[in-house]
Amino acid sequence: MNLLPLGFNIFIIIGFLLASGMGCPISVADYSISTLIETTGPVQDRFSGAFSQADENGTYVSGVYSDSVMTNDGIMSLSKQVSMTGDKSTNHGFDTQKILKYSSGLTGGHLIADEYILTSSDNYINETNHGSTCFGETCAAPACVSKENSASFSIINAKNLVMSSSGRSSDGTMDYIINIDSPDNNTSEGGLEGTIITAYHGSIKTPTSEVALYDRTLVSGLIDTFSRWYHAEEQLDLIAASSVSGAFHDKTIMEQKFSQNNTATGEILSGTTVYSQDVITSGGRTDETRQITASDSITAERIIEYSSDGDCSIQVSEHAIATRIDESNGNSESQTCVLGENVLTADEKSPYKEAAAETGITGVSSAKISSSTHIANNQHNNDLNLEYRANIMIPAGFNESLVMEMKDNDNDGRFEDLNGNGRLDMHDLVLLFQNFRWIGESNLSLRIDFNKNGRADFADIVTLFNYMNMTSSK
Repeated sequence: MNLLPLGFNIFIIIGFLLASGMGCPISVADYSISTLIETTGPVQDRFSGAFSQADENGTYVSGVYSDSVMTNDGIMSLSKQVSMTGDKSTNHGFDTQKILKYSSGLTGGHLIADEYILTSSDNYINETNHGSTCFGETCAAPACVSKENSASFSIINAKNLVMSSSGRSSDGTMDYIINIDSPDNNTSEGGLEGTIITAYHGSIKTPTSEVALYDRTLVSGLIDTFSRWYHAEEQLDLIAASSVSGAFHDKTIMEQKFSQNNTATGEILSGTTVYSQDVITSGGRTDETRQITASDSITAERIIEYSSDGDCSIQVSEHAIATRIDESNGNSESQTCVLGENVLTADEKSPYKEAAAETGITGVSSAKISSSTHIANNQHNNDLNLEYRANIMIPAGFNESLVMEMKDNDNDGRFEDLNGNGRLDMHDLVLLFQNFRWIGESNLSLRIDFNKNGRADFADIVTLFNYMNMTSSK
């Protein structure tokens, strides 16, 4: 159903193809479409297109692009261009550019939008030096290199929005960018108020290796800035930046696998590398910047700042693990058992290697986190290398000078004298009340467990208050 309100203007230019109506499904060789919409009131716009090409060299490329936007009221501006090439073109793919602005004003309206792109390629190459050995000679076997990448976003119930997106695919490679920023109107609510979901998936497969990426983000609340940049060619790259107030869930998994069988030397190697990170909040303010790259190695950088008023919390985890198995034939100089099996000497290394690192925090209302990960584990490197650094400050707003002043005057394992003046007084209670959340979330929590129930809770403040009254009355 097409919604054409009063004050609605639409302008579409189509090269090599004419189409009518708001919905525009297309699957042809070469075309370019430009769309400009300025509207007040309900509107709906949809588009879908596909391309594919195969040649005599064993190359097959295909892709899909689709998007839609719908409002039930408000003011919307859309500028979009979509170009696709296929058939016998040199570069087979698509190119998209889109700018979308929306304001519900006082109408109570909202916007729903989504975009999805998928591109894949398969290249079959005959390599005379690749394959198994047949009666002492190397057999020629087809080597397939395949790539598949997809990116998508969904925006639900947005009241104010300024966003831009662009995507480009060429012979199986892909670039995709989405940016959401503060609106250019004078509303008191900056950023996007609503829910946004983004998802990225990439894989590069060869006869001896595979790299795969899964990334998904869900934000519900007030989004000041939100950016994602994805690049997939010979390696997979993802850069992300977010500044949001509200619920936030961000998950990334990057995995590498390889296997190498050298029939000439008897060397058989295989390895797996996995990196994952997860962030979940129930609300509050989250500022996150991260990047991840994978080809022969995995590199990840992450910075997170989180704060809330104490009624919300954050849960963060990060894992890195790499394994390597050497199933090579034994050294000819090794001692041999009667049945013909080699015996490991003291100089020989274990055929299995593993390196792992992980960090995590749960249920804190304020934190600053930075980490750096580098994992090298591939068929071009005989060493297994994992470098991981993490700096976690919990909580971000804790008064560090308070720790220097705390004293345990009676040596009972608990800090009664928080101001360090040598006695328990009302000022100690005030300090404990003001900083209770920070102390309770730190490794000092048991040092303020005055009621001895194994945890820090507000009953400890009451216990300390009663204790102060008892000692002062004596």
